[in-house]
Amino acid sequence: MAMSKDAIWAGTRTLVTGGRGFLGGHIVRRLKEEGADPVAVGRAEADLTDREETQRLFDDVQPDVVIHCAVQGGGIGWMREHPVESGRDNALININALDAAHRAGAKLFIGASSTCCYPRSPPVPFVETDIWNGYPEPTNGPYAQSKRLMMDLGRAYFQQYGFRSAFAVLGNLYGPGDDLDMDRAHVVAALIMRTLREPEELVVWGTGNATREHLYVEDAADGILALASWGKPDPVNIGTGDEVSVRDLAHAIAHATNFEGSIRFDTEKPDGQPRKVMDCTLATQEVGWTASTTLEEGLSRTVAWYREKLGC
Repeated sequence: MAMSKDAIWAGTRTLVTGGRGFLGGHIVRRLKEEGADPVAVGRAEADLTDREETQRLFDDVQPDVVIHCAVQGGGIGWMREHPVESGRDNALININALDAAHRAGAKLFIGASSTCCYPRSPPVPFVETDIWNGYPEPTNGPYAQSKRLMMDLGRAYFQQYGFRSAFAVLGNLYGPGDDLDMDRAHVVAALIMRTLREPEELVVWGTGNATREHLYVEDAADGILALASWGKPDPVNIGTGDEVSVRDLAHAIAHATNFEGSIRFDTEKPDGQPRKVMDCTLATQEVGWTASTTLEEGLSRTVAWYREKLGC
């Protein structure tokens, strides 16, 4: 049964895993604005790789809705160096959160997925039905498979128990509140932090030719909340539909930070997936959501936040 955004969030007790993190923190703030009763949880409350700890936490909170943002992750370098943690830990986290939500009596589970769940080279722009048509980019394959597992299990829980779920396939996130750890920050944040240090040369991984889709975190939060009216155990692309090369992104960040040094692309480092941009027609036409923040606007706000946090 679909519900309107206003109807579901007013007074709704909502458990947000990863609720003190980058995406989760923005979701919690939006939930408060919608009149919900959000409960932000993180590692301090439970180790979500542990089934019993996870179930105990969910039983204590007794949520009406679960928004699952908790993740063990990092940038492309971290993924390449930690394939076990990125695959194993996230598979456990996703399985345990989904199962605990069902067992605790929640009415809806909304999971944050990622464009990395798509095959390495599907038709562009990516359409949701292509997610299963091939292995993901090997650089982050185990992590991507954990997201696929979560979404496929969501379909299974609906089929067997009628448990409602929805899954947001998110573009590359950026914005205020991203990680201050260079190894774990998303690509936009990592490049911003490096340019703010004013090196003579900014070195960027890869050829610069790979393309990505960058989603401002506040738009992502709104897109995830909008999925309450969708409530189908199917993935929905939540992005901008705008394809930006790594080269153009680096130059845009240099402009936003007033970086005057040179930019060099290290071609010995991996590009990752060659192209990433999604078709967001389903979100627009069926969910009624569209990203509203331009890359220029988002970079300006993000740079201002990092300047404040880093004191530069």
